[in-house]
Amino acid sequence: MGPFAAPVPGFRLGIHPHGAKRRKTGAEQEHGETEPEWDIPSHLPQDSINPLSHPPDVLRQFRVAGLSVSDEIPSKAHPLFPHKPLPSEAKQRRRTRRSTRSANVSEAESEAESGVERQKDRNSTTKQLSERLRHLSTLTAIMHRCLDDGDIARAKRAFALLVRTKDVDIRQGGLWAVGSEILMRDGETEERLGRQRQQQQQQQQQQQRQAGGDDENVGGGDERQELRRWGSAANIEKVTSYFENLIQQYPHDQHRPYLTSALDFWPALFGIEIYNLDAEFRQALHRLREREEEEEDAEDRDVDIAPEDMAMEMAYSDDAFEAHRQRRDEERHSLAWTVRDELKMETMEVAVRVTGRMDQVMENAPFATHREMLRLRANLALFIGDLYIPSRLVVDEDGVEGVSLNNVEDMLRSRAELAEEHNALAQRREEMERARRLFRKILDGGGEVDDWVRKFVLTDEDEDEGHDTAVDDVW
Repeated sequence: MGPFAAPVPGFRLGIHPHGAKRRKTGAEQEHGETEPEWDIPSHLPQDSINPLSHPPDVLRQFRVAGLSVSDEIPSKAHPLFPHKPLPSEAKQRRRTRRSTRSANVSEAESEAESGVERQKDRNSTTKQLSERLRHLSTLTAIMHRCLDDGDIARAKRAFALLVRTKDVDIRQGGLWAVGSEILMRDGETEERLGRQRQQQQQQQQQQQRQAGGDDENVGGGDERQELRRWGSAANIEKVTSYFENLIQQYPHDQHRPYLTSALDFWPALFGIEIYNLDAEFRQALHRLREREEEEEDAEDRDVDIAPEDMAMEMAYSDDAFEAHRQRRDEERHSLAWTVRDELKMETMEVAVRVTGRMDQVMENAPFATHREMLRLRANLALFIGDLYIPSRLVVDEDGVEGVSLNNVEDMLRSRAELAEEHNALAQRREEMERARRLFRKILDGGGEVDDWVRKFVLTDEDEDEGHDTAVDDVW
């Protein structure tokens, strides 16, 4: 056995050792009989051992039948051997011809059957595809119908089924925008039902007051109308996560700019965030105004003079009493201005975070020259500039309509008294200049803008020429 040979005994491999011979009996020695050796075919190496891996029992039968280790088992070539005689040569030739003809016929039949099966498979595949497309069209119609009717929960389920299908690409047909609308309006049905219940309760209370004869409260005030907005502020985090996943999954490819990619998702995300920021700020201001109006109405309905006011009227003259009332009004207005300034500062903090993200995205091409990104960033700069104005300087917001921008700036500077107020006005001018540069970049690139934007950009030129632009024309 060689140094790297498998540790298997020779008799397991069907090899009889050439050197080791069994001891001859006396009769074998007299007649000179020797042990037969295996015949190795010439095309195999001389050291080949059991090339067909026959088991030891088969090798012993081969030795008795006079076959070599490289021969096949006869039962494989001749079925039912050795219980059936071997076929003659003529019969074997006829069997060969018959088998050839049957093979040709069976091959033709198999080809025909395979063609029919392929046609059936093609027809079934086409039918399945048409049924699947019809089902997807039905789901799409259900989604749009429910979204139009305000049934956001059912539209959300239909959208989830569509995006989980391998045949649907969320970038096609504006499906990604529909998904953002569904996420933003999620829970809208519950809010609408809650408003309806609240209105019903208010109507019942009003009917009870009318039945009780409380005429002062019946016609005393008009019904308060709440500012309506699109979507809910509670869903802004889900929408942000939705767009961030789309941005990572479909980045912008400069070689295929026609495909929907992050170049479309980023402006949509920032647009929703800016809208939500403005809507929340407007609703908060609306609530503040309502509360101030309720307090003023309560004071007007209060006919009785307070004891301290009665004492002041009796102790001092009319001028002193009016001065006391005026001082109280100033304190009330000062408190209202402080509350509004705090609301502006909170809104500004959120707006500055949004501008930081926008500036980071716009540092790279092609976002630096994207017209929609430039428009959103310019509008956000104008919004932040308005938040810098102290509430004390804008006593009458409706009084600035029809006034030129230069006159508005002069009016604000004339009312500013503290150093903080002058710094706030300077920061507002910086934001307005930033917005003007961004709008001018859109115009230089051949983009289309609104009329008020064009007038706002041309304000500097009008100032140099001595022409003033009215505020209502610009805004």
